Amino acid sequence: MTSLLWPDWLDDIWAKSPEKEGEEGESLARHTWLVLQRLAGMIELRPYLPEMTGFPGLWQTLFWACLLHDFGKSAQGFQDRLREGPRWPHRHEVLSLAFLDWLDQRLNKEEKLWMAAAIVYHHKDPDEISRLYMGGEECSENALGELIAGVEEKVLAGLWQWLAECVPAWIEALGLASAGVRMVDLVSCDHALNRFINRGSINIHELLGNLRRWLRETGRLRREALTVGTLALRGHIISCDHTASAHAGSLLKLPLHNADELLHQWRLSKEKMYSHQTSCLHTRGSAIMIAPTGSGKTEAALLWAINQDSCDRSCSRLFYTLPYQASMNAMYHRLNQKSFPGLVGLEHSRSVLALYRSYLEEDNGRKQAMRLARWARQLSRLHHYPVRVLSPYQMLKGFYRLKGYEALLTDFLGGAFIFDEIHAYDVKRLAAILGTIKYLRKTFGARFLVMSATLPGLLQSKLAEALGTDIVIQATPEVFIKFQRHRLLVQEGDMLEGDRLERIAGEARNNLSVLVCCNTINRAQQAYNQLSKELDNRVEVLLLHGRFNGRDRLGKEKIVQEASGSQSGARRQIVLVSTQVVEVSLDIDLDVIYTDPAPLEALVQRFGRINRRRLKKWAPVNVFTEPSDGQHVYQDELVLKSMEILKRNAGNIVNEEEISSLLDEVYRGRIAERWDNEFQEAYTEFEAICLKNIRAFDAKESLEELFYRAFDGMEVLPACLESEYQSLLLANEPLEASQLFVPLSWRRYNMLRKKGLARSCGRGRPNTVDVPYNSEIGLMNVT
Repeated sequence: MTSLLWPDWLDDIWAKSPEKEGEEGESLARHTWLVLQRLAGMIELRPYLPEMTGFPGLWQTLFWACLLHDFGKSAQGFQDRLREGPRWPHRHEVLSLAFLDWLDQRLNKEEKLWMAAAIVYHHKDPDEISRLYMGGEECSENALGELIAGVEEKVLAGLWQWLAECVPAWIEALGLASAGVRMVDLVSCDHALNRFINRGSINIHELLGNLRRWLRETGRLRREALTVGTLALRGHIISCDHTASAHAGSLLKLPLHNADELLHQWRLSKEKMYSHQTSCLHTRGSAIMIAPTGSGKTEAALLWAINQDSCDRSCSRLFYTLPYQASMNAMYHRLNQKSFPGLVGLEHSRSVLALYRSYLEEDNGRKQAMRLARWARQLSRLHHYPVRVLSPYQMLKGFYRLKGYEALLTDFLGGAFIFDEIHAYDVKRLAAILGTIKYLRKTFGARFLVMSATLPGLLQSKLAEALGTDIVIQATPEVFIKFQRHRLLVQEGDMLEGDRLERIAGEARNNLSVLVCCNTINRAQQAYNQLSKELDNRVEVLLLHGRFNGRDRLGKEKIVQEASGSQSGARRQIVLVSTQVVEVSLDIDLDVIYTDPAPLEALVQRFGRINRRRLKKWAPVNVFTEPSDGQHVYQDELVLKSMEILKRNAGNIVNEEEISSLLDEVYRGRIAERWDNEFQEAYTEFEAICLKNIRAFDAKESLEELFYRAFDGMEVLPACLESEYQSLLLANEPLEASQLFVPLSWRRYNMLRKKGLARSCGRGRPNTVDVPYNSEIGLMNVT
C-alpha cells in the first residue's frame, strides 16, 4: 500500500490478536480493507439489490457501516486485551456508533439508522445490546462514559485523518463509485474530537433508543422490500466481516457462462442431447422437469442453470439440494471433480467427516486432512463457494432464524436452486420446503428447477403454485421407452419369512449383484444377518442404513460405490442390504432387487438402482406383498393402494412415463384428501411461525430448538464406544472422535431415555445410549 492510500500512522491499532506468539496482530486498517474488498465483490455479485429493496442508498450505507464497524476497537482497553491484557468488559461495536457523528449532518435519518443498525448489531442481537447499555439510566451513563473515555485523543485524530485522506482513494481502488458509493463531508478534526469526547455517550444512547423504536416499526410494517433490505443489510456486514476475519480470499464467482464448456466436459454434443436437456438449456425462470432415471437429469439441470445466468439479473449462486447425506456426498464429488472443480461446497450435519475421509483418500496425513476438511467446511459456512450441495433443511435454518440467518438468507438472493428427488420428503416437511420455495421466488428473486422421474398430479399442482409457473419439461415418450429396463414381479409373502431369503441368496450364488431393500432398519438388520449366514462369506454382503456412525457409514458408501457404481472401474459382485437411503441419487447399478412393499414412488426410485447402465434388455424387480401396512414409515393406505396397482401390472415391463398416471390413481379419494389436509395444516403452521415473522436482527432460540427437533434429529454416542471416544480426545483427535456419533431421531432418543437407556451428559458432552453397536450391524435394539 502507498502512503497516500494507507493509514500507516495507525498500524499499531489492531483489530485481531496475533495468530502466533511474537507476531504482530492484524491492524484495524488491514481488517477493514479486507471487509471492504469483500463488500465490493458482493456488490458486483448483486448490483440490483438497491432497486430490489427500494433503498437506493444501500451500498453507500453498507460501505460506511463496514468502514466504521470496528472503530470501537481503538479503545485502549480493547488494544490491551489483544496484547494479553485484562478482559475488556465492553462491546466495541457500541463504541463504534460514536464515530457516526463525524459524518456530515446532511446524512438523512434513514441512512443513519441503517448504518447504525449494521454497525452495532454486527455481532450481537438488539436485545443483548439493550440489556448491556439500556438497562438503567445510571448504569447506561457509566458504561457509555467508560467507553468514550477509553479512546486517546491521539488515536481519535489518527482515525479522522484516515477517513479524510484515504477513503476517497479506497473508493476508487475498489471501483465502488459506479455503485453509488461516495465520500461524505466530514466535520473538522477539532469538531470531531470535541463531539466524540463531550457528546459521544449521549449520542450513542440516543442512537440506541432510536434503533429500538426503528426495529419495532420495521417489524410492525412487514413490507417485503423493507424485510429484504434489512436482511441484506445485516447479512452483508456479517458475511463481509466473517470472511475477512477468516482470510477467505476473493469472492468466488459462479462460472455459468458457457454451455459448450460443460458439454465438452461431458463429451456430449448438442446434436446428441435429449429433448428435455435441450429444453432446459432454453428455459428461463422456474420449471418442473420429469425424466426417467439415468437420462441425464443432472446435466439438464446444470444447462438450465446456465440459462438463468443469461437473464436480466445474473445468477449469483447455484444450490443443488438432495434429501440424503449419501447422495449429497456423491453429488459433491461429481460436481467438484467434473463440472466446477474447486468451486463446490458441501453442507450437511456430517459434511466435515465426509470431507475428512475424502482428503485422507487423497494421501493427506490425518492432521492435514483434518485441517483441509475444517477449512472447507468453514468456507462453506461462510457462503464462500458459488456452488453448494446441501439439504433443504440447511435452507430452512434461515426461516427458523438460527444464529447468522441473515447472512444465509442474503446468499439466497438471486440464486438458482435445483431440487432433486422432491418426492422423497414426507408431506409435513414438503409443506415447509414448498413454503420456502414460494417465499424465495417471490421475495428474493430466486429461480427453481424441481425434478423427479415421477410426480403425481397432486404434488405437481402444489409445485406449480410454489414455483408460480406451469412450465413442465418432460422427456419424450421415445426417451421413456429407451430407458425401459425393468420387469415387475410381485412375490407373495414377507421376504423375512419361510425360505425366501434362502432363494434370494441363490441369486447371489448365480453371480448376480443383489439389492435387498427393507423399510425399517430392524428388518434390514435381520435380512443382513440371515443372508450373511446363508452365503457364508462366499459373496460380499454389505448393510447400509441411517444408524451407523460417520466412520462406518462413509466407509460403507465407498465400498458400495466401488463395487456397484455405474462409473466404477473396480466393479465386483455384491449383495447390498439397505433401507430407503438407497433410493436417491446413488449412481449404483445392480442386477436384481427384492424389496418390501412401499408407496409406488418410493419403489420406482429403488428400481432405479437396477440395470442402470441398460446392459440387459430388462432386469427383474421383485416386490413382496407383506408386510402390507406402512410399518410406521408410510401410511398404510398408500402401501395397500400401491400394491393393488402393482399386482395388476405384475409381469409387465415398467414404463416410467405411465408411473405419473398410476400415482394419480393412488393419490385420489380419501388418500388425496388426507394428504392435502396434512399439507395445508403443516404449510399454515410454517407460514405462521416462520414466513410471516421473518425479519432481521431477531434470532430466536425457541425456534432453533423447534427446528432441530423437527428436521435435524440429534447424534448420540453408543456406550460401547465411550472409551475410544475419550482416548481420541486425549490424543487431540476431535474429528476422529466425532466420527463415532450415530444419528438418531428425537422420538427414538426420548423412547430410549424413558427406558433408562439414554443419558444426557451435559453441555458440550455427547448424549450416550446404552444399546449395542458394531461396525457391521450399526446401532441395534432401537425399535
